Amino acid sequence: MVDQKLLLVSRDDILSVADSADGDRLFRLLAKLTRGEFQLLATAPQPEDWSRDHGGPDDALLGPQSIRKRLSDSGGVLDGVYYVPRSLMTQKRNREEALTDMMSRYGVTPSHCHLFSSSKKFVADATGLGIQARRLSPSCHLLTELEKLIANHSL
Repeated sequence: MVDQKLLLVSRDDILSVADSADGDRLFRLLAKLTRGEFQLLATAPQPEDWSRDHGGPDDALLGPQSIRKRLSDSGGVLDGVYYVPRSLMTQKRNREEALTDMMSRYGVTPSHCHLFSSSKKFVADATGLGIQARRLSPSCHLLTELEKLIANHSL
């Protein structure tokens, strides 16, 4: 049996590529990883107010052009979205507890967990826990990092 691995990607970073000319390529890469040994969990900041109204970032999870639908159409699976609680005074602790909770829920160790996010602090906290984390930026693109992950795991 293959060791299960957890791939954490910021929902907003997925959306930024999904709406570009590279969107289809993104979903093919994510699908390849989820057909292999990875479970995919999108991360997002917890909304200040939960609402039934449409028009927010989480509409990206619903409808014909949603992250979940586009990934499914490519043969992949989005396991879910994990909302990281926000708090001015306890944000570092919230990030660390969320990361620890995600790994615990999926039964993986930090060495089997990969995080891609444009949040400098989220990446720093993940790295501090031993998670293999990369900060996304114009010089460190999500597609490139996913291709490296596929190559490193012979998928």
